[in-house]
Amino acid sequence: MNAPFVSQREIARAAAVSVSAVSLALRNHPKVSPRVRARIQAIAKSMGYHADPKISTLMEHLRTARRQRPVSRLAVLVPELTPAQLESYHPIKEMLAGVNEFAREAGFELEVFHLIDPDMSPKRLRTILRTRGIQGIFVAPFARGIGRMEFDFSGFATATAGYSIVEPHLHRACPDYLQMMDKTLDAITRQGHRRVGLVLTYQPGGIGHKLFSSSFLYCQNQIPDADRIPILPKAQISDETLLRWIEQHQPEAIISSGSVYQQLVRLGVPIPRKIKFASIDLSESPHDAAGVDHGYRLVGHEAAKLIHSQFLLNLSGVPAHPKVVLVDSQWRTGFTLPDNASRRESRGRPCQQ
Repeated sequence: MNAPFVSQREIARAAAVSVSAVSLALRNHPKVSPRVRARIQAIAKSMGYHADPKISTLMEHLRTARRQRPVSRLAVLVPELTPAQLESYHPIKEMLAGVNEFAREAGFELEVFHLIDPDMSPKRLRTILRTRGIQGIFVAPFARGIGRMEFDFSGFATATAGYSIVEPHLHRACPDYLQMMDKTLDAITRQGHRRVGLVLTYQPGGIGHKLFSSSFLYCQNQIPDADRIPILPKAQISDETLLRWIEQHQPEAIISSGSVYQQLVRLGVPIPRKIKFASIDLSESPHDAAGVDHGYRLVGHEAAKLIHSQFLLNLSGVPAHPKVVLVDSQWRTGFTLPDNASRRESRGRPCQQ
């Protein structure tokens, strides 16, 4: 049975305010004080009010058409990288391309700020953004690990990408690292390779590092002890330790980054003749290796959508309940893991996800 329809006029009568005040309060508009907003929203909830999504969409369109204001802008904050470094850092460059695509669709322009600039203190940056009327911020991830953002985000609709910004807890769009490792392991074990090693180049402590490791360790738990290979962590990666790890554990396939692939080739490890290889991120060379494409452009696009949704709901600041939007990674075949049908048929799949 459908619930009875409750109009904003009825809520206004119950709250002893105008209909326009109810409309603004239900959209979290700052023109209504937080105290009055909370009171109206509580009354609406007690009366069983539910917004009609079709009417809400139409009214938002009409309000936008009436405003006739200058083009809104989004700030892009880039920690660690200079403009020149950003040009050669594919993951973040692709994310920004995705942010820009959505911004253009939604009628925003981007303004990029490089936080590595010694004159760009958090206080000065906040003043600049306020002066220029910027109300939305995309925070690019750290390029070299995890970190904290020392910035007051109050009053800004904000989102980031990836897991490198550990504080504050912002809305974020991320590659699905757990699903990515599952796909990688599935592709390798479908070829019948039982002894799979992981050389992990991600910094410990972040959620991404834990997701990579947990999927790999789950797979290891499904196979005999004799076939399990310990993870080689970033802190222990050197020419000597890498060769010793290979000699001791005899992996049939290695999962790691492009930089480790280059290191293995330099050390004379025969890939793919003796050891197969899967890239944890095909944004690094060699781009024609077997591995995963994280879809960084789509990640940026989804992060910008998170900012836009906050605009529509008049929300800002660090959220009480941050959202995480996951974007599936795509497995790509490549020369480092050639198909071997006879081996696949004879050995089966030792690691079921």
